[in-house]
Amino acid sequence: MSGLAIITEACIGVKDRACVDVCPVQCIYEFDPHQHVLISEDEAGGGVVENTHAANEDTITIFGDTLLYVNLDECTSCTACYQPDVCPVGAIYSEEQLPDGSPQSPKYNSADPNKGHDHTFFVQLSRDVFADSSDADVIATT
Repeated sequence: MSGLAIITEACIGVKDRACVDVCPVQCIYEFDPHQHVLISEDEAGGGVVENTHAANEDTITIFGDTLLYVNLDECTSCTACYQPDVCPVGAIYSEEQLPDGSPQSPKYNSADPNKGHDHTFFVQLSRDVFADSSDADVIATT
């Protein structure tokens, strides 16, 4: 099943970036705290910037540069990044298959160390972190 890619908490502190290399539209971003922008590279670690976006001040403080972010306005639902052999920690899900921790929840990725957690928070986070996104609604940080 295809759907927008959502990066969840297993990515925190890992940021393997294999997903960046397989993304055909470079919609996966890393936060640069020195420039205070979200940066998408043509190839992970290559230094060639494909695109940048302003970071939402309120939302980026939640995880900062410890997590990769998918721009949901740019994601084409191609499924490349959430294939089982791409993310070593199982952090990426299709929005339609995002586990919420309930017994009826979609299955967790086998490598996801956070089984049982509600990952649905990361949908709105993905929308809100891009300050110039058309559908940002800002997650309350209080």
